[in-house]
Amino acid sequence: MDGKIYKAMEFIMNAFLLNLLWLVLSVPILTIFPATTALFGVVREWKKQNDIRIFSAFFRLFKENFKQSFLVGIVWLVFTGLLLGDFIITNQVNSSVKYILFSFFFLLGILYLFVSIYIFPVMVHYQVTWKNAIKNAVLLSISRLHHTILSILIIAAGIVLCFYLPAAMMLSFSISAYLVYSIVSRGFHHENTNNIS
Repeated sequence: MDGKIYKAMEFIMNAFLLNLLWLVLSVPILTIFPATTALFGVVREWKKQNDIRIFSAFFRLFKENFKQSFLVGIVWLVFTGLLLGDFIITNQVNSSVKYILFSFFFLLGILYLFVSIYIFPVMVHYQVTWKNAIKNAVLLSISRLHHTILSILIIAAGIVLCFYLPAAMMLSFSISAYLVYSIVSRGFHHENTNNIS
């Protein structure tokens, strides 16, 4: 019983430290993508070995993945702007084409959400270029749809919890990342690594 309590307390402390590091490094908006990549990278190493130095691992992964994750972040911000712009423009259309365009952009938005779930786990799990990371995130998010939906529900629950209980913000991001990576990484084990390019 003492061993289980110790492990539980150790888990909470590691989650708290990891969460705090992510929050601090995400304050400059431009670094939120490298910080999130480091977050998932630490979670990956954490799951592989129980004894991990959260602080040093986070900054090492932040530095190692900075360039690639920063480029992905730029692509994501540009795509987000274009998608929002398309919805605004479509809303001003006064013909039946409006509903067709709304349906198209809605489906595109869903795909964008799916890929957003997988992109960071893919970047830390596979050694691929940022373009191939996006491609593989698309393929994995669609082929493992049940994992994707469950991950979205976990993230949504974490956000709702923070809204109603702001103190939960000190743990929710790291624990959500831990749960999401635990789920989506199951799909990695079913994929032939020779197919990951």
